[in-house]
Amino acid sequence: MSSLLPRKDGSKIDARWLSAIDRLLTVGIKLGPAAKRNAINKVLELVPEWTRGDCWRRIRQLRRLPEFVAPPGDEACAPCAPSAKAAPGCRGPSRPWTPADDDRLLNWAGYEPVKKIAQRLGRSETAVRFRMGALGMSAKVTDGWSLRSLRKLLRVSPTRLRSLIGTGMLRVRDPRITAASFAAYLEDQGASLESGAVAKIEAVREKGDDAYSWDRAADMLGMEIERIQSLICAGTLKVVDPFVTDRQFEEFCKKHGNEINVSLLDPATAKWLISEYGVPKPASSGPTSRSRKHALVVRACKCGKKIAGNAYFRHVKSCQAATSPSARRQSSGGSGAQQMWA
Repeated sequence: MSSLLPRKDGSKIDARWLSAIDRLLTVGIKLGPAAKRNAINKVLELVPEWTRGDCWRRIRQLRRLPEFVAPPGDEACAPCAPSAKAAPGCRGPSRPWTPADDDRLLNWAGYEPVKKIAQRLGRSETAVRFRMGALGMSAKVTDGWSLRSLRKLLRVSPTRLRSLIGTGMLRVRDPRITAASFAAYLEDQGASLESGAVAKIEAVREKGDDAYSWDRAADMLGMEIERIQSLICAGTLKVVDPFVTDRQFEEFCKKHGNEINVSLLDPATAKWLISEYGVPKPASSGPTSRSRKHALVVRACKCGKKIAGNAYFRHVKSCQAATSPSARRQSSGGSGAQQMWA
């Protein structure tokens, strides 16, 4: 009789699948982020009752195995003698990594940039990178969504995404305002600012900061924070890094999932968002408004891309395959044949 392994939700999974699951996930960990995602997809096909959360928890457990952990004595050099004068290139005694530090690092790796992880752990970026390498993890943030991929997934416009970011419903990796967009706004609206605000702005810009928080920008311009948010929604002020991590997207789906119009998505995508990210099911399947019906139509361009909604017509205007002379001749030939047969 095979033993049963407990899962986080209280249910149990047959242990006979565990060796096959571990082999797949171990290979994925060693080969990198792309192979790791493929391994998770294969595990979900092999064991349908598992979720992605179960896979990630198992990956964290596997990363603690001896084959992924650096041997003792490799992390730092021996501390210098107290009486001896430290050499110019010699580092002081390093703080050892505890199991609690490793757990926090495993939770943030792939979701947060190294700089932010180092700040949270109170360590240098170099130390964090070395430890991630010793644990067999990549420092690159790969689990997440670009704004382009989110527009394609949710079938929303760039204006709608900017509105979600500006209102604070959708968090991004670095929401600070870029110095370039701030300077462009000053050139356009500088004449309407008060003299006190201009002096404060000049004093801050002399420091050479490349980005400003929303509160700081509002203080410099003498505005309410709501006005800064409206400028971000309009695209006048731009954020530094609009990349949305997978954890931030999951938080958005759980807190503001009603902002996603599930009726505009294909059934497979809608089912995936509801089951994996906690998007609420639509209360009723009423008729779609005329202004949004275009998003349900998927057209194929000559370049091979399939595009939903009116974005197809914007794509065709700039697509080389659709605007090539041969494509135009084919289109004109087709229309001439239609006229002849008419």
